[in-house]
Amino acid sequence: MKVVKGTETIVNPLQKSSLHKKGLCDYVINIASGCLHGCTFCYVPSTPAIRARQSELMSRGVENPQLDWGKYLFLRQEIPEKLDIILSRKRIWNYTPSGKGVVLLCSGTDPYQNAETALITRQTIEVLIKHQKRVRILTRSPRWVKDLDLLKNPNITVGMSLPHLNDHLSRQIEPYAPLPSLRFEALKAGYEAGCRLYVALAPTPPEMDYEEFHHLLSKVLELKPEVIFWEPINARGTNGRRMQAAGLDFAESVMSRDAWANSFVHQWEAIERAALELDCTERLHIWVDAELEHYVPASKLQAWFYRPTCERWLADPYSPLDSYPLIDVESISNR
Repeated sequence: MKVVKGTETIVNPLQKSSLHKKGLCDYVINIASGCLHGCTFCYVPSTPAIRARQSELMSRGVENPQLDWGKYLFLRQEIPEKLDIILSRKRIWNYTPSGKGVVLLCSGTDPYQNAETALITRQTIEVLIKHQKRVRILTRSPRWVKDLDLLKNPNITVGMSLPHLNDHLSRQIEPYAPLPSLRFEALKAGYEAGCRLYVALAPTPPEMDYEEFHHLLSKVLELKPEVIFWEPINARGTNGRRMQAAGLDFAESVMSRDAWANSFVHQWEAIERAALELDCTERLHIWVDAELEHYVPASKLQAWFYRPTCERWLADPYSPLDSYPLIDVESISNR
């Protein structure tokens, strides 16, 4: 596989995010453009962040920035230095009840996909710690366990995408990402080291049913995650074509709105049933989609938009919100 690599510069690495509607963050930092995991379901290449730069990316050797997702990566090596300057001068910090002022690494790439991104990520986290910011890590790579000395921090929560535990299926859906079995072992190492953890069961393939959700949740609960996010696969933009090209038989079942919505609702019912059986409904956080408005009651949909997670963070002296409870730091460090 031909991979296009390079570097790029950006003016401001710290961007306000709309992901507070999912209970994730108020800010995002993406330490690169592109991603080498090549997940067929990924919708990032169809977002404005990539579509608006198609000509530029093509001029740098990327034949098709959307369909060639997984074959290019442009590092933003100046992020730690620029971020430190920005945070040193920043006096107003954005807080929403659901975003909680958290900074997410990353929303459009994987912060630990290789040694180069891992180094930038570590340096970036060091800057965020220096400025007492809340940090959320989201990755598919076990490489983060090399940073346990840094990540065992009460203002950092580490999460991994673990939509299933089927290594064979993973090779079809996310061909270059580390296997689910390796991700589970990384989470176990983080748990044993005393890291704060969460898990994103996302995106789940449409054939998953109650029994599979029950088994997956049972395994995940062994790691005591603070939050368990969930959403199913959604064919949007070019990812449906990428899934079809990968020979995934289920792709067509989520490429029409009705079929996708019916599958979403069916899986939603299944995972909530499993969570109720396992007594973890308070940790389960559903990532709903506005396109479900004609398929589920509006009240059920709206209940999840902008809903705060059950995570507990250190109190922040710069926060205008008074409702953030203090986290028991001692219980984390002695876990």
